Amino acid sequence: MVNIGQHNQLEVVEQLKNSFLLAGGRYGDIALVKQEAPQGTRVGQILTAFVFIDQDGYLVATTHQPLAQVGQVAWLKVIDVTPQGAYLDWGLGEEDALFLPRQEQQNPVELNRYCLVYLCFNEQKGIYATTYLNDFLQDNASEFKQGDKVSILVANQTELGFKVIVNHRYWGLLYANEVFQPLHKGQTLTAYVKKLRDDQRLDISLQPLGFAKVEGITGDILEKLKQQRGYLALSDKSSPDAIYAAFGVSKKVFKQAIGTLFKQHKISIEADGIRLLSK
Repeated sequence: MVNIGQHNQLEVVEQLKNSFLLAGGRYGDIALVKQEAPQGTRVGQILTAFVFIDQDGYLVATTHQPLAQVGQVAWLKVIDVTPQGAYLDWGLGEEDALFLPRQEQQNPVELNRYCLVYLCFNEQKGIYATTYLNDFLQDNASEFKQGDKVSILVANQTELGFKVIVNHRYWGLLYANEVFQPLHKGQTLTAYVKKLRDDQRLDISLQPLGFAKVEGITGDILEKLKQQRGYLALSDKSSPDAIYAAFGVSKKVFKQAIGTLFKQHKISIEADGIRLLSK
């Protein structure tokens, strides 16, 4: 089965002068221009290709990587605005820009600005974008558990922190007092499920939870000590900003990590820093 607007595993069924034909099931053969095919491509081979509808209305395949695919949320640039809608750069060139219909714009978009959209497909409209994210994203995220690693996209800043989109499917919240780095709308990051609340909504953390978080940073501290000839001017008395700038973790996690290393007799803790102990 071919999924339009997504990556597919497709069999090469015929080689023409300028293209390969890929088996498209009920959609028929799908053309892939020869210069995009991997060197040595042959009939019978399975290729990974992105299938979309080009400017002429034909179903085609490409090995280029779009910025997003159907079923995902993306932060895309507006490259043209018409009375019917806007066109967005999704990485496949201006001629095959992604259409954002006027009726799918919660607020009118502006030329050369970015907008947050969800990519859709149906047989009548083809592939298109919408800014009505709530029609596609869910609050109930009961499939997750504490500590799960996820991908997030920053949506909006609120009084509590940052509203984020988790794995392109769910809303989550990143609390402001737990963020130690600049964030901007449209930014994508790796994050972790801090808590699945009683209402099945997600609280998100930018750092691993519990022992995994501490265990992960201990190796970084040791490596940094080796790079700095065995001494690092950071301690449990250093500022949270200085600690985050060096290791990207909170002061609490840093203190737990150097405490672990101290107990393992790998470092000594001095007044203004930590020192690597020789074996």
